[in-house]
Amino acid sequence: MGYNLSMNNRANKREVCLVLDVETAGSLEQPLVYDLGVAVVERVSGRILESHSLIIRDVFFDMSEAMESAYYADKLPLYYKGIRSGLFRVVRFWTAYRIVRDLMAKYGIRRVYAYNMAFDRRALNYTFRTISGHYGYFFPRGTEFCCIWHMACQTILSQPTYRKFAYANNFVSPAGNIRTSAECAYAYITGDCNFSESHTGLDDVRIEIAIMQKCIKQHKRMNNQIVWNPWQIPQVRSA
Repeated sequence: MGYNLSMNNRANKREVCLVLDVETAGSLEQPLVYDLGVAVVERVSGRILESHSLIIRDVFFDMSEAMESAYYADKLPLYYKGIRSGLFRVVRFWTAYRIVRDLMAKYGIRRVYAYNMAFDRRALNYTFRTISGHYGYFFPRGTEFCCIWHMACQTILSQPTYRKFAYANNFVSPAGNIRTSAECAYAYITGDCNFSESHTGLDDVRIEIAIMQKCIKQHKRMNNQIVWNPWQIPQVRSA
């Protein structure tokens, strides 16, 4: 489609990035995106410049069998209500694709963030290939993918105070590992141990922005790239 990202957008206090979250149907190996939340954000200030809450018609309405298997299928009535009220915008997948690429071109964005970027990227690419019938990628060439989960595990979730908070609030897996989900991270930084994610795209994006900001404000060196099993980092450092 002729999109090309400028590579001279250096990280600075006014750097603008894209933060996204997806909700999917199907399996973890073959996830189909039915809800895409995106926000253009000033990376350090956290100020949202533009946001979109997109329901993907091709999956949400046209793949009813897959939607019955959606991990949060019990939230479908909430989606129908949001669609009727205008809270969610229903679009074809290719419209969502153009919206994201137009945002990146408009703001000169090359860094895209998500809490579990490995999954979100895989889900968008798989949906792209399923709907198009061709091998390809959702994001423009040159996009830098950044994982907020990895950032959080190196900083706030490796703090001794988080370990105490996790044990006090039973944020521990059956295997005895402290949990590192976005829900747990947000509960910790807000002090709200009863916080529960809505698991809708744009609402979760706002949570991820708050976590990203908290990580940045630690003023510690950290790697924002995708790694496998970042949850292991706090287990080792907190031992």
